[in-house]
Amino acid sequence: MQQLIQRGITAYQLKIFGVCLMVCDHLHQMFAFQGAPMWLTMLGRLVAPIFLFLSAEGFHYTRNRKRYMLTLLIGFFICNILFNLVQVLWPNPQVNLINSIFGTLFWGTVFMWIIDGFRGKQTYRLKALGVLTLSLLISLIPLYFFALLSQNGTQQMYWLAQFISIFVPSIFFVEGGYLFILLAGLFYLLRTQRIWQLVVLVGFSILFYVDKPQGIQWLMVFAGLPLALYNGHEGRKDKRFFYIFYPTHIMILYLISTWFFS
Repeated sequence: MQQLIQRGITAYQLKIFGVCLMVCDHLHQMFAFQGAPMWLTMLGRLVAPIFLFLSAEGFHYTRNRKRYMLTLLIGFFICNILFNLVQVLWPNPQVNLINSIFGTLFWGTVFMWIIDGFRGKQTYRLKALGVLTLSLLISLIPLYFFALLSQNGTQQMYWLAQFISIFVPSIFFVEGGYLFILLAGLFYLLRTQRIWQLVVLVGFSILFYVDKPQGIQWLMVFAGLPLALYNGHEGRKDKRFFYIFYPTHIMILYLISTWFFS
């Protein structure tokens, strides 16, 4: 343990730790109706800050930021299509597959790009302001269609709203909403100041507790320990692992829950 504290952990080790906690969280999601213990999802509250932190590191070090952002967006599309398709083919009234962490990570990197723009020359600031405005407008599109759905609850309007939500990511509907996106941006802005990153994490955890004292999202404050141990090194390279593992394990757990327990 002392050796671990002295050497710290790499981005790869931090990612694997986050993946293990994520599996715990999804085990609770898929099998809560069968009595899966609450502590599984309590452990899962640490996952989002870890991956938002890693996305800030990845965005800083990547050689091609546009490709990095596009990969996250494509991951968002693929997960939405797969999750909606599997629920249509094998419905499970006990489990609802909604959102995708890829949408949050995508908007987080957009926010990081905007931050860099405002820190650059005047021309970059204007581009950043344009991207910020466009992001808000795009995010309002799903809101508009769901507002129409509330007024006109026809089957056609429902499917149209669902289609829009699949292919138009909104900062209001992605996992964790705009607060997680802000957290990702602040992790990036303060990436050379670990203490302040941890202070921000504590601040957001308090914010979640104040907003919903009976909730458990504030437990993400405990992600501060593994983040504090991060040593700044990438470690083992595994560019495709998370993109493949994330949707695959969710679908497998969903199908097991549906076929054998629903």
